[in-house]
Amino acid sequence: MTIGHKTSVSATNEPQLWSAKVEQSFIEDSMLATIYCKEGCGFSEKSFFRGKSSNCSDCGGSLAVNTLNSRNAGISGITERFALNLLSTVVKELRPQLPQELFVKRGVICSSLGLKGNSGADLAIVTQEKDGPVPASAIKCLFEVKMSFIWNWHEDDLTIPSDDYDSHHGRPSIFRTDSILKAIGKATITRSYSGSEGIPFIVIGNTPPPPGYRAHIDRTVGSGLIQKWISLTPQPLAVDPNDPTGKRNPKRTPGFLRIDEVKELQQLLKTLLTKQWLYTSAMVEAEKVGRLIKSLDLAGTPEKIGHEFLRRLPEASISSEI
Repeated sequence: MTIGHKTSVSATNEPQLWSAKVEQSFIEDSMLATIYCKEGCGFSEKSFFRGKSSNCSDCGGSLAVNTLNSRNAGISGITERFALNLLSTVVKELRPQLPQELFVKRGVICSSLGLKGNSGADLAIVTQEKDGPVPASAIKCLFEVKMSFIWNWHEDDLTIPSDDYDSHHGRPSIFRTDSILKAIGKATITRSYSGSEGIPFIVIGNTPPPPGYRAHIDRTVGSGLIQKWISLTPQPLAVDPNDPTGKRNPKRTPGFLRIDEVKELQQLLKTLLTKQWLYTSAMVEAEKVGRLIKSLDLAGTPEKIGHEFLRRLPEASISSEI
């Protein structure tokens, strides 16, 4: 399926979050699947990402769809470019508050972190403007993009979506459990490489996670594997919002944050890019931790003490009797 998109959403250069209006601006005729009657009565209609068989309204026969529902390469490209443009704008606006000039790049390659070939970083904030592979020391933040088109649309009226994310026949973005598991897998592999310890890892979606997986997402953030799961869609519910919005569309959980204004994204990036981070994961004996603490030079600053403790914590794990 060939997918094209329109080059702009509005006449202004103001950064925008994802919305039904933004999504609609990217839709091309080639993205609409044809739903047709298997009985051959002549019924057919075009619908974007409908992907659902049901009964023909003309003869009662079964319907079929000629395009599978998926987060394909075309949709990935559109959403990654959207996130790239948004993050780039925000980082440029933050420049006076950052210690150095930073750039947002797509498909970043860093062999020392296992980011190579088709497994490069979807997006990364880096210290060098030139294209090509970068060392781990040049990467300040990594992003895994799990966005998709989150509304269903019909050819006869592209101004109003027919379904929103949790009635969507394709379960889009991080409302898909396989998207969640893939993001966790990518973060786990990246964290297994030396040099990733100081690099925050963010998952970008444009829906909330499903209720049954929110606790899992919170645990990935609590353990430090991932620093935050975010949605760039302030109002993903546009069709028949019957259930309490807080349950279907939470503002935040311990691991998830819905970005409602660009300034919230700006504050998040400022925090990520102006503080020193150090990831450590270890299973240790309490006695080993106590001995480690007693061996530290407690006359230093709290930051120095904390950094030294986290740096040496893996030593306690290696020396534990298991």
